[in-house]
Amino acid sequence: MGLPSEVLVEQVSEFCTIVDRPEMNIVGFALPVSYESRGYGGYYGFEHANCILNDYFYTKKLVGEGDMALLAGLIGSSLLDREVVTVRTDARGDGNYKIVAGYRVKSFEQIPEYLPEYTEQLTLPPCRYAKVLINETKRADRKGYDERMHADEYFVGKFREDTRYVFNQAGCGFNTYDETGDVLAKYEPVKKADSVKERFDSLRYKLVTLPEMKIACSVTPPDSEEFVITKYFGVQHRVFATEAAKYYLHDYYGFPVDGPEQGSYSSCFGTRVSTFEGIPDDVEKVTLPGGIYVHITQLEINGDNPSLPYEVAFQHLQELFLAGHPGYEMDSGRKVIARFRQANSASVFVPLKLVNGETE
Repeated sequence: MGLPSEVLVEQVSEFCTIVDRPEMNIVGFALPVSYESRGYGGYYGFEHANCILNDYFYTKKLVGEGDMALLAGLIGSSLLDREVVTVRTDARGDGNYKIVAGYRVKSFEQIPEYLPEYTEQLTLPPCRYAKVLINETKRADRKGYDERMHADEYFVGKFREDTRYVFNQAGCGFNTYDETGDVLAKYEPVKKADSVKERFDSLRYKLVTLPEMKIACSVTPPDSEEFVITKYFGVQHRVFATEAAKYYLHDYYGFPVDGPEQGSYSSCFGTRVSTFEGIPDDVEKVTLPGGIYVHITQLEINGDNPSLPYEVAFQHLQELFLAGHPGYEMDSGRKVIARFRQANSASVFVPLKLVNGETE
């Protein structure tokens, strides 16, 4: 019905294809998301934070409570199909974006004015996408990854290794769902990168001053076979239960500290807290120094790649940032800090100092 949805360009793997899609007009419910909103994890735990801020749960809410059916009924004559499209748009890095969950329409001309509250109209430009199929309900008539996170892992792992495609910031990532809210496919706008600058052009850099931060964490010594993140997850519930952590639930930080031998480093991973008072005795307590940092974030909000900011921080910072900011240089007296929000929106803070030696 109407315009073709997409044209196959390349079959990359069993569940992944490269497709070209035409311009898409979307009418849908809009929800701004900002991980800078303190307390987004609230006092209720990880699963409730997901239901509020994650596009997957937001779409399931709209489908389950009848909002999508109401919208479809109002714009019915303009619908191209009943497939729900959930777009992440207005991306600004560090997990800040807007969700628009709605339907493709032929045009906006016949759309009534009396739509439900918080609906918006959005036009996506023609773009090339990597499309990954998802089949969470394991239906016999469908194929795809049985978990969305497996699709994300493929995007940032094997897909990047096997192809030269990188995230294309000219497009918007989106997911598609059937009428029951069952996710069908994940789409990421892609392009071929011919230079280092193009490969990392979806990263964003912002000079910031960080305060001194108290981190309740786990620590593993150099050459330890124990995974520090898993170690902390074993004690985090007791940290979250304290008054000191209530503003920072699921706001994780990873960083090294000097090991016992010169040049060795221990790995740390944990949660920021307001104070160390009340933190269990068997949880490590580390205070990170404040000062000037460049915060490196990315726009790959449809499957962030935690390795990209690290790669820039340790291999390409001079050409991609410092060359354009000659008043700053790296500060070797402090360590690079990584931040993970809900184990996503991975970004890093690289310590800098003014060329005259000042750090703040």
